[in-house]
Amino acid sequence: MKQIKLRKPRRRRDIKRRPINVIASALTTFGLYCGIASLFASIRGDYTKAAYLILAAIVFDILDGSVARMTNSISEFGKQLDSLCDLVSFGVAPAVLIYAAYLNEEVQGRPIIEGIGPFLAIIFVICGALRLARYNVYQSQVRDFFIGLPIPAAGGTVATFVLFMHYFERTVGFWVLGPLALVLAYLMVSSVRYPKDKLKMFLLRPRNAFRLLAFFAIGIGIFHYASSRSPAIVLFPGCVAYVLFGLFETAYEHYRKSRRERAKGAADKASQEEEPRSEPSPSKTGDAL
Repeated sequence: MKQIKLRKPRRRRDIKRRPINVIASALTTFGLYCGIASLFASIRGDYTKAAYLILAAIVFDILDGSVARMTNSISEFGKQLDSLCDLVSFGVAPAVLIYAAYLNEEVQGRPIIEGIGPFLAIIFVICGALRLARYNVYQSQVRDFFIGLPIPAAGGTVATFVLFMHYFERTVGFWVLGPLALVLAYLMVSSVRYPKDKLKMFLLRPRNAFRLLAFFAIGIGIFHYASSRSPAIVLFPGCVAYVLFGLFETAYEHYRKSRRERAKGAADKASQEEEPRSEPSPSKTGDAL
């Protein structure tokens, strides 16, 4: 009799799939939607709506990171998706807003000025992409600070500037938006440090409690003033304050470092001068007498 060989059941290959936080990724996708909708609004000439959509994307960007940290489910997929969406919402969308603002009535008929708009938009997007790539590869593990201006802050500054000018019924001046865009693009790829976990430091250190309460009191007054008129009054100055804070803090750290080095050099020099000099021993022949 022939022996019937039973086939062994094929084992399914165990595919290791990394976990994905669906809620955080969905919030990131909503931020991407806001960025795309901002592009459409800028093309139609509705700069105010485009700016508000960029700010809405910032809110979703904050929420998705908070949800991922609260659920302790930060994944590589979420990081990459967040970076891709950030490039669209805070890189491409503000760049198109800059480009569209340069096509307003003030610059029509001026070929040289009209050509600056595409140049600024391209530089802004490229610097934003470089900023995100550098962060993902080299700086994602740094917890205390950001190296370079975060791209949401750069895009938010452009958006709030548009809202600020719209509130005062002024056209978006190319003579202001151009230098602003170049400065923001440079700061994104610079080595200027911006606070990352400063809020935890302020909340957890009791010695800063009274100062923090004073800042809250000032913030409540500013919020009341803005809510009675328009948030655009305080959003742009707030973004500018954040941009300048990183510059001043970096300059102050360099000053403290150079001061410590000078003090250390002076202390080393003083210690060398205070060392007792070795005197020659008396001669055995009696020459020292």
